Amino acid sequence: MLLCRIALITVLITVYGCRLNIPQVDTVRRLLPFGEQAQESMKPYAWSLSMAGTQYTVYAARVWGRRVYFSNDYGMSLVWDGDSFITIENVPGGFGRYISGREILGEGIEGRWYDQEGFSVRRATCTPPLGWRLSSDRFGWRQTCRSTIDGVPVMANHLVEFDASASIREIEASVFPGGPMIVLRRLTP
Repeated sequence: MLLCRIALITVLITVYGCRLNIPQVDTVRRLLPFGEQAQESMKPYAWSLSMAGTQYTVYAARVWGRRVYFSNDYGMSLVWDGDSFITIENVPGGFGRYISGREILGEGIEGRWYDQEGFSVRRATCTPPLGWRLSSDRFGWRQTCRSTIDGVPVMANHLVEFDASASIREIEASVFPGGPMIVLRRLTP
């Protein structure tokens, strides 16, 4: 009975909507989050997120101090603190919740920790960040971290690339030592 009522209401809205010249497609688009106009206005804040063979578009939605909050209309969210992805949530599939950070292991020795839901916390010892320059519009810093997993030496790399105006062009980071890379690349110059 309920299904019949819903079908009848849908037919009536469609028939009368056409008679009254109501653009249903545009109405539906306005109801969707990140609709066409919103996506167009957010284009300058769009970034491509690649990880483990998948690619998504995320938007720099908020900046608070050094932290940049990225999200998209699928509910994915990332927080980058100027050095690391410190939180990643709602990535489709079995990725789970992810948090990471930096720590001082001893005098002058820096480390990173990586905590992904379903796994034990992984730790690595890191080199100091090193600056690099390929040209006036391609420069940045890189940090390499080393660890062992089941007795096997593994690495994690963290890289930030800037353009000529010193704006971030790309962020690359290992999810954990020996794990996949996250690549976040700005879509507009």
